[in-house]
Amino acid sequence: MIHHSRNKGFFSPELVTEYLTFLQDHQCIGQASINSRHKDVVTFLTALKKRAIPSKLRSLDTNAIHDYLIEAAKFLSRGGRKRLLSSVRSFLKFLYFRGYLIRDLVPAVPMIKTPLLAHVPRIIPWDWVKRLLLAPDRRTKRGRRNYAILQLLASYGVRIGQALSLKLSDIKWEEGLIYFRSRKSQRQLCFPLQKQVAQALLDYIRKDRGNAPFPELFLTVRGSQKPLRVNINFKPFLKNSHKCADIRSSISGWHSIRHAFATRLMEQEVPIKTIADLLGHRRINSTFIYTKVDLHHLRLLAREWPGVRP
Repeated sequence: MIHHSRNKGFFSPELVTEYLTFLQDHQCIGQASINSRHKDVVTFLTALKKRAIPSKLRSLDTNAIHDYLIEAAKFLSRGGRKRLLSSVRSFLKFLYFRGYLIRDLVPAVPMIKTPLLAHVPRIIPWDWVKRLLLAPDRRTKRGRRNYAILQLLASYGVRIGQALSLKLSDIKWEEGLIYFRSRKSQRQLCFPLQKQVAQALLDYIRKDRGNAPFPELFLTVRGSQKPLRVNINFKPFLKNSHKCADIRSSISGWHSIRHAFATRLMEQEVPIKTIADLLGHRRINSTFIYTKVDLHHLRLLAREWPGVRP
């Protein structure tokens, strides 16, 4: 889905739309990444001012790019800088490919190298996930809907966007299957429809969703029903729950449940390739991060080395 940019300065909204279309047609990236690059590119072009219109882009040089990146980086974290550099690099590549630049300026954008598996994800105990499942008040419409969403996350380890993008047609009741679309890899993931998930979904559909004229499964509960937006925030989702008040501030977001799901599989000695397939990872390297947080096996390994305290 392409959103047209407001012209905040001199740049051409048509140019931005052309770039976003290029990403959709030629790059294997998800909508969330496209939205992120859209925002970064609009900020970049706004900073360029008069040089941002297509007829003036040919005069763009490395100094202008460096000046912008140095200034923008002051307000970003390391991760934010990496994302910005990637967005600008991608946009410059597009401009050169389409003839808006007379020379390739991609080399003007520095690289930030991060060693593979340099960071350990923040993992929550599986007991916390169980407590999260107890948080929604299932006597209410909102509670039944939220419980069904949490069941999907905890049972299948899917991303929040995958759960909220679920359509009624993705649930094959007679076959006992449920399908999720990976927005990053565009792969379709198929899982057995687990009993606790089926019960939660049926409870929500029969009591609350009804026959609303939308293909999406999850709808809003206030006012007229409409599809729930896929970027719903985690903490407001649980803000009224006293059952997990003491742990809510320690959970970084929806992805914490996905990390806990994967780590639990590691602890159960499920093969790494199987975990990668369940998570929908295109590259198994993306799954190796979870090998760093299997503390039980790390302690067992440490015992085999004299002088090392587990």
